[in-house]
Amino acid sequence: KDEHHVSSGHLYFMRVDGIDEAERNSIIEAFAAKGIATNVHYKPLPMLTAYKNMGFDIKDYPNAYAHFANEITLPLHTRLTDEEIEYIISNYIEIITSVTNSK
Repeated sequence: KDEHHVSSGHLYFMRVDGIDEAERNSIIEAFAAKGIATNVHYKPLPMLTAYKNMGFDIKDYPNAYAHFANEITLPLHTRLTDEEIEYIISNYIEIITSVTNSK
């Protein structure tokens, strides 16, 4: 947020630098094991079937793929309690630290 921009607050993207798609998927599974629903919100158009069928190849879009490979969307909605938010944060720190320290 700044004087020119205000978030709608409906998505909370996290980028985990230095991870690949497989590691991102492991992180999502670790969150699920803790009862926290996460997802990947952004999928580059060249990865969608319709665009693949038109000849688009994700290899031609390395920046888009890099964004996809290390992006995780955390839960964010108006009914999250402070305790739930703290639970998400503490597990985020634990899970991300575990993955990035194992490299």
